[in-house]
Amino acid sequence: MGEIAITGSSKPTAISLPSSEQFCLDSEQGETYQIQISWPLHWQNGRASDHGPLPIIYIVDGNALFLTATETAWRRAASSHFAGGGIIVSIGYPLTGKLYDARRRSLDLTPPTAAPIPGYGGADIFIDFIDKCVRPAVKARFPHLRVSREALYGHSYGGLFALHVLFTRPHLFDCYLAGSPSIWWNSRCILHEAKTFIEEKEKPMDEKTPSLMVFWGAFEQNPPQWDNEPLDHYEGRKQIASDLRMAGNAIDLCTILKGSKRLRTIIDYEYDSEEHTSVMPCSISRSLTMFFEDWPLHQAWKKGETMETAAIR
Repeated sequence: MGEIAITGSSKPTAISLPSSEQFCLDSEQGETYQIQISWPLHWQNGRASDHGPLPIIYIVDGNALFLTATETAWRRAASSHFAGGGIIVSIGYPLTGKLYDARRRSLDLTPPTAAPIPGYGGADIFIDFIDKCVRPAVKARFPHLRVSREALYGHSYGGLFALHVLFTRPHLFDCYLAGSPSIWWNSRCILHEAKTFIEEKEKPMDEKTPSLMVFWGAFEQNPPQWDNEPLDHYEGRKQIASDLRMAGNAIDLCTILKGSKRLRTIIDYEYDSEEHTSVMPCSISRSLTMFFEDWPLHQAWKKGETMETAAIR
């Protein structure tokens, strides 16, 4: 077989991503984080001063989600509903050859507990880092940017983290986006936080009353048997899915929260034929589209319903 000629260059080069940058930040605890930022492709030289107020979305598990979120946001420029885009900020770890640091994310993304669990429970320290270190670094990078609103997105443990921040520091962000949240963790302790949250004295809604969006995949709780999958393997996987109860827990959470004046809007959505990892691009796409373009969110909705029926559900 003959050699394939590569034209236009003497040798292949690494792919570079336009309209983006990354840098490292150290926390007060001495942990190093990788921060990745992207902005609309139509900006000239990364300048934000020529544009109106724009939204910012902060994403945890950035190693796994930054590229997905960035391309999703850029593709919206071809939409008739495009509203100018926004800034993507992902928080991850300095990794090589993998997408997750299991040890660090288990600590960073889980809530503290009355009885400490070794290796878990560092969510309050992590949100302090995002609020006091990451946010100022982003504002310093875009000193003339006028920020219209900010959101926090997380998937799995990251979704659990987003819920914890909502229930303990609701005014830090305008919108909380929880994809397949690990509500099962530690005997569903996050549901106790949810109940405490809604039991606190309600204030009249104002511009800082946050919204919540919760997403999950239909196959997370009710998985099919894959082609050529041994029955015993499938039965074991099915039992784990039943134990984690991703859909049921998410529905329970939304049932607890709906009607509370402490939330402006609750949106919940189940994606057909998606499991825990395949639903990630679905939820990040919907989150970005609605937060960047459909703001303010007005009514809760769910697949198979009209906006009107959702409003009275």
